[in-house]
Amino acid sequence: MRLRFAFLLVALLGVLAAPVASAKHSDAGVVASAEGAYRWTIPETDIFGIEIENAMWFNARRFADGSVTGRFFYVQRAEGEAFAFGIDVTCFGTPASNRAKIGGLVTYSNDPTIPVGRFGWFQIFDNGHGQTGTPDRSSLVGFGDEAANEAFCASPNLPRFGPWDVQGALNVRT
Repeated sequence: MRLRFAFLLVALLGVLAAPVASAKHSDAGVVASAEGAYRWTIPETDIFGIEIENAMWFNARRFADGSVTGRFFYVQRAEGEAFAFGIDVTCFGTPASNRAKIGGLVTYSNDPTIPVGRFGWFQIFDNGHGQTGTPDRSSLVGFGDEAANEAFCASPNLPRFGPWDVQGALNVRT
């Protein structure tokens, strides 16, 4: 089952991956960025009562003019079902030097309860690539409308659920 989950993630990344930098932007104007690829499991004994496997790949950039670009892909697997999402970044906040809040427009979904056109968001904690002894961490992806997405990115609030320790790599640069 875990192998199928890994294949699903790799397939989605291959199918959904698209260049994230537009011709309008070059890396010269980047004032903040975040990228990573990681996975984590929420144990059955945690808040949901079932084991939930999660995988994330993302990149986001904020430019000097305030515009943002990027994309993230999220796969969640529970009780034998896998749901995948492709999301174009529309907001990107960095409330602390090691923390990023990223949200955007759902452009791909195989979950009928979260259709294309909704918004999704998450936040990450870059704890120094293992140098501090503290693992990097991530929240789950939340979903809702555009107003909730923008409010999430603008807020300095910590996650409601989690964050959980992740395996993989993520980087936040401000």
